Amino acid sequence: MADQPPPPPPPPEQDSAMPDVAPDAVSDADKIRAKRLAKLGGPASGASRPSPAAKEAALPSSSSPKPTEAPIPAPAPKPEVQAPQTPNPFLQLGLKTDTPSKSRITIKPRPAQPSSTGASTPAQDVNIEAWEDRTLSNIFRITMDESHTQDTHGHKLYFVSGAKGDLEDDGSPLRFTTDMLDSVLLESASSQSQGSALEYLLGCWKRVSKILKSIPNKTGPKYGIVKEARRLCFSYCMFAATMPDMFGEEAPAGNALADRLLLGPDDERGICYDFLTEASQRIAEDDTIREALVGAMEDVSRRLASVSMNGDYRPYMLVLRVFIRFPPLVAAMAQSETFLPADIEAQHIETHTFLGPFFRLSPMQADVALNYFSGSAAIEKGLIANAQRAVRMTLQTHQEELLDIANTFIKNKESRDRILDWFALTVNKNHKRRAMQVDRKHVSSDGFMVNVTVILDRLCEPFMDATFSKIDRIEIEYLRRSPRVDIQDETKINADQKTSDEFYSNKASGANNFISEVFFLTVAAHHYGLEAANTKLTSLQKDVKYLEKELVKLEPERHRYMTSQAQLQVFDNHIKKVKDEIAKAKCSILAIRAVLLDETTQARSMQLMRYVIVWLLRLASPGTSFPKKELHLPLPEEQPVEFRCLPEYFVEDIVGNFKFITREMPHIVTSTQCEELVKICIAFLRSSEYIKNPYLKSGLVTILFHGVWPIHGRPKGVLGDTLFAHDFAMQHLLHALMKFYIECESTGTHTQFYDKFNIRYEIFQVIKCIWPNTVYRDNLATEARVNLEFFVQFVNLLLNDVTFVLDESFTAFKEIHEVSRALKNAPADMAQTERQVQEEKLSAAQGKAKSYMQLTNETVAMLKLFTEALADSFTKKEVVVRLAHMLDYNLEALVGPKKSNLKIENPEDYGWNPRNMIAEVTDVYLNLQGKQSFIDSVATDGRSYRPEYWDEAYKILERFKLKTPEQMEQWQYMAERIKTAKHQADMEEADLGEIPEAYEDPLMATLMEDPVTLPISKQIVDRSTIQSHLLSDPHDPFNRTPLKIEDVIPNDALKEEIQNWKANLLAQKMAERNATVVEPMDTT
Repeated sequence: MADQPPPPPPPPEQDSAMPDVAPDAVSDADKIRAKRLAKLGGPASGASRPSPAAKEAALPSSSSPKPTEAPIPAPAPKPEVQAPQTPNPFLQLGLKTDTPSKSRITIKPRPAQPSSTGASTPAQDVNIEAWEDRTLSNIFRITMDESHTQDTHGHKLYFVSGAKGDLEDDGSPLRFTTDMLDSVLLESASSQSQGSALEYLLGCWKRVSKILKSIPNKTGPKYGIVKEARRLCFSYCMFAATMPDMFGEEAPAGNALADRLLLGPDDERGICYDFLTEASQRIAEDDTIREALVGAMEDVSRRLASVSMNGDYRPYMLVLRVFIRFPPLVAAMAQSETFLPADIEAQHIETHTFLGPFFRLSPMQADVALNYFSGSAAIEKGLIANAQRAVRMTLQTHQEELLDIANTFIKNKESRDRILDWFALTVNKNHKRRAMQVDRKHVSSDGFMVNVTVILDRLCEPFMDATFSKIDRIEIEYLRRSPRVDIQDETKINADQKTSDEFYSNKASGANNFISEVFFLTVAAHHYGLEAANTKLTSLQKDVKYLEKELVKLEPERHRYMTSQAQLQVFDNHIKKVKDEIAKAKCSILAIRAVLLDETTQARSMQLMRYVIVWLLRLASPGTSFPKKELHLPLPEEQPVEFRCLPEYFVEDIVGNFKFITREMPHIVTSTQCEELVKICIAFLRSSEYIKNPYLKSGLVTILFHGVWPIHGRPKGVLGDTLFAHDFAMQHLLHALMKFYIECESTGTHTQFYDKFNIRYEIFQVIKCIWPNTVYRDNLATEARVNLEFFVQFVNLLLNDVTFVLDESFTAFKEIHEVSRALKNAPADMAQTERQVQEEKLSAAQGKAKSYMQLTNETVAMLKLFTEALADSFTKKEVVVRLAHMLDYNLEALVGPKKSNLKIENPEDYGWNPRNMIAEVTDVYLNLQGKQSFIDSVATDGRSYRPEYWDEAYKILERFKLKTPEQMEQWQYMAERIKTAKHQADMEEADLGEIPEAYEDPLMATLMEDPVTLPISKQIVDRSTIQSHLLSDPHDPFNRTPLKIEDVIPNDALKEEIQNWKANLLAQKMAERNATVVEPMDTT
């Protein structure tokens, strides 16, 4: 080699495996060699050649002319001895070094002057060598003939001058072989004649892969040649991606592999399936491949974090779906630090974790909602509906892809725990999404959490069969085995923090199964995902109503700022800001509704909730085999501690999910879901002590209420038929509703007084639906007969409600009447502020009248139904007096001297129909006309009963034909009976005169009939008085100590004394009257 002219200089010593990359800097070449050796390491390749020159050619050659410095002396040791000790640059890439085991073509060097007749190479070998030369030239688009610039297809070829010079120096034939491919690739890729090194090598990769597939003989020499070329090409692709300076290139601003991945597998410049297949096969042997590909996918994820559904997000999804086809790559990706970062905040999960940006894509993102629904106020409803359908279809497609991704990680044993941990992270970090006031800047977005919930729902599908065959696999012990789901700070169904902590501190043995893992994760995700989004929807709707009201108030005030341009500008800016907020909120509402009203999503959600219902009922009634056998009510008196210590959201999710569905899309509820839904509602209303939160119990009533709303094809609603005729409902429903009607009198909240009216209104609607079934009427009669105290308490509260709501309604009508008249007749000089005060007063009265009148109509209608069917029960001595006096009070308001106060303009706007109300009240009277106790109670009502009111009512009924002739006769007859009873009662009262203090009830100032002694205060009152008092206040009225009706002490001696006194006095008065009668004189 010393004989050769100085340019190019002799090659460096053979102890280096790296070629020179710069013609004028040996130091740079040394740096690259050092970097490559540090990156790869290992013994030198065992490429065999018959001569030292051939061995030198097998090692990487210079990719450019050699430096012009002094020649380097030849090494003293023989190359044959040094070669095995030389580090192998491809060991880290998984290249095998055992030469005997390789299928390699050994090309022997020919003599410098070969004889035409003494050729030692067989014809077949010559053909193989020519094929190898031609194939490698086509694959890598290289040539050693400077005049040969294009291949047969017109592609530009690169002249590898360095490789040619090396062969010429060695006296080797000028043809390409796999043994010298290492140096050729470095020289060709460094030339940048066909783009960057990575771009060039990826093109080579696709060509070599295509040729490899086309070779039919997988054991022949051609296959071995191409396979070796493919192996080296992949190695240099990884070098180009991770060490661009090796090819004389600057490191790119972004991740080069990520750029190629995003081009797609079918793009000529992209990463194809074959490349990822090779990577997956060699990733275990080379950390460089792992780092490169995982780093590229992390970069893809980071880029997607700034893209919404308005942008082109499809390439990112395609890249990930291609990537996850290879299990080793999935396992490597799951081990990435970005897959499950430590100490990440909730708001960053969707942008700073690997999977986050993929799950973040949703039409619920603000900019996407604006894009779809901007200007919705001026758009037809049909077009809005079309946009919502488009949103749903887009999201469904995206969620199918997310499911594919999640399933791939789940099915891979090396990544399963990691993705379950990631799902748990999304749930555990987002507890604040259910706070009273949610700071959206510190929690994950609704779109992200809804996607997480939907995917977890889909993961539950395989074990949620219709027969509940795998429900036993859902282990309650999961929560006591260091679960992924954090329930430490969750409110429990019916346990305080101390009880809960004690229970969960006792760890359970065993390992959690996959079904339990996914079940508990999904229930939690519903709480913080779908249900939180539902709550946000309600909140946004309230905000829009408030802002629109404010806007109506603000806009007329513009004239006040016309005198100051600056103030006017501030005012106009504020108006614009309010309008923009309203428009943005409306777009968000439409987008959220588009997502939440997806029937497929909600059907899957209901399927999960059906499993939760059955699982909860089995847990609350241990030892039963529900649903194979019917549930028994009431539930066991001793509540299972496992049930009591469950997070409250197990019930809250059911309530929230079915409240939304029965209100918004009841038609998707199936008959089997109806039965289980009805059973859990009845069970926890019947055994209401199992649930501490009154809001959740009222939610069960709301579900039943929504379930009886008429819908197309179902006049009784989706639950009406089940409530009407199902055996379980007929046995337990009425008692459950009556019990909660009583219980909701005190809910423990600051709004309990008004909450109870809403709850009772819903209860009335359910009862109206089932009342035509005579079984329920019999049940109410049974309650009155067997459970008298319970029945009396129910009727007492019913009468309280009728009295209150009627009084409030009539008071509101009176105020409306007076204020309307005042405004109508207002003087012309009335001050604007005074007029505004009067108008606000009128508006408040109108709102009050609307809300109370709705409940009034339902309450009176319910009283009519009950008294019609159960006259005996409603005329028991414990309730009859209150009922009679309540009716008399309202009849006076309707037909008495102040009835004109109830005349208002547009009464139908308030649901007020005076004629109908008179008809309803008189119906209740007529329902009870056959009961003497009721007649007597009406007659003795000294406050509201007047015979003339009955006469006036008769005239109104007759004038407007509100009753049949038979009913009119009954009304007259009843009026006469009451007059007679009144006369007798007045006579008796006169006969008794002043009642002795010892016989008088201290609370009612009436003669006691059944005196009892209160146990602590020792006061003596009538039993009916204290019984009525205890219905609404469980305390002694004299000293406020707790008191039950069972605690009172009968005073039989005083009772007998009063009876004797009354009988003797009345007998005496009767005798006196008889004695004063003068017999007529006998004149015969």
